[in-house]
Amino acid sequence: MQIARDFPWRWALWWLVLPNLAFIAMWPIGGPRMAVPMTICGVIILLASGWGHHPARTLLAIAMFAFSLMLYTTMSFNLEPTEMLNSIEFAGELDPVQSPEYLFGGVVLAASLVALVVLGPRIPPLKTRDHRIVAVALILLLINADVFATAATRGSYKMRAPEGVPVDSAAIQNDIRPATVKARNLLVIVVESWGVSSDPYDRALQDQLWNPRRWSGRYEVTRGKSRYYGSTTSAELRELCGVWSAGFKSYDFDRADCLPKEFRVAGFQVDAMHSFNGVFFDRAVWYPKIGFERALFAKELIARGADHCSGSVFPGACDNDIPRLIGQRLREEPGIRKFIYWLTLNGHIPVPASPELGTDDCRLGDAAWRDQYPMLCRGFELQRQLADSISAEIMKPDFPDTDILIVGDHMPPYFKRDMRMRFDSAHVPWIMLRSRHGAKPPAQARVASQ
Repeated sequence: MQIARDFPWRWALWWLVLPNLAFIAMWPIGGPRMAVPMTICGVIILLASGWGHHPARTLLAIAMFAFSLMLYTTMSFNLEPTEMLNSIEFAGELDPVQSPEYLFGGVVLAASLVALVVLGPRIPPLKTRDHRIVAVALILLLINADVFATAATRGSYKMRAPEGVPVDSAAIQNDIRPATVKARNLLVIVVESWGVSSDPYDRALQDQLWNPRRWSGRYEVTRGKSRYYGSTTSAELRELCGVWSAGFKSYDFDRADCLPKEFRVAGFQVDAMHSFNGVFFDRAVWYPKIGFERALFAKELIARGADHCSGSVFPGACDNDIPRLIGQRLREEPGIRKFIYWLTLNGHIPVPASPELGTDDCRLGDAAWRDQYPMLCRGFELQRQLADSISAEIMKPDFPDTDILIVGDHMPPYFKRDMRMRFDSAHVPWIMLRSRHGAKPPAQARVASQ
């Protein structure tokens, strides 16, 4: 058609392809749906379609590029945009060199940005009505292609709970309160990227890693699953405060009514531990607001004897050393009851093949499964190490009388579509270990584990 032959296709390359090149490259692999930001940017592009070359036009294109990238990142990890912006200043704490996936994505993004700037002066404006009609058609084509490419995993991106959905959590299901904890102490562990496997083969592997029989000699063991929405900070507020929150930025801490405060009022010493930097997501600020008396982060945990794990995108104290430190803390001042909360770190996606993490030679499962899903194998290997290190400490004869809740924060946010689809997109697992010196599990928890 003559209209297509006359259309300035460099305009489409500059306005539509380059700002979305990284997302388009992800279509065969996975990624969140970008139809909404593409529609917003499409309207802006049409309004600016008649602009000739000017620095303002290039700045607008770069702004839309940054806007789309921010939303893509936040949707990929179920983060609120405000959380994403807050964390940018601490990006220096991360080590993306450990991830080939991040490096490749960074190269594509950098190349797209450079091309936007270099080609800007050569891009003509749209001057005719027919050209604008073609532009509308191309924008609609881009949006619909994205909808089609991301359809299979649409339900696995859950930033916020729908209005009116009752709050669910492992702490609620197990009725965790000062009055119901009959053991001397309480330990709550939120495990990074621990999801519910929906694939039978993966589920069997996870059942081996988290086999309840390894603890049944000392604890009454129940298992179950609970709903989740949002990112890791959303999971922390879900378990500790019993609320659905899109993240710490949107939660009113001045009105917080959370477990750490309740246990502190009841006479418990209340500590938090996290193996990463306390300034990341402002945990050093809001942990005290929900009742923690003391928070130990990477620097403090390493000073107390934990090794430094540098083989991850999120370097910090090694998770495998933290159970030993928790045991030391519980043995201190035995006359005082304690509530300890621990958020793990090393399971953050992507999991590299790292000698420092012990993930460079995963031997779980059979050879065909390992070859097809190497990163999944590495993630399961970290779970094996974590479960073993927890068991090694809590099964010691002198480990203090403690009830232990272990719960996932969210499904592992894999980019690859086939790996995301191997997990339940709505639930996370939990395991409740009630000391045999304390009370039997409540009927609610027994039902939830069936």
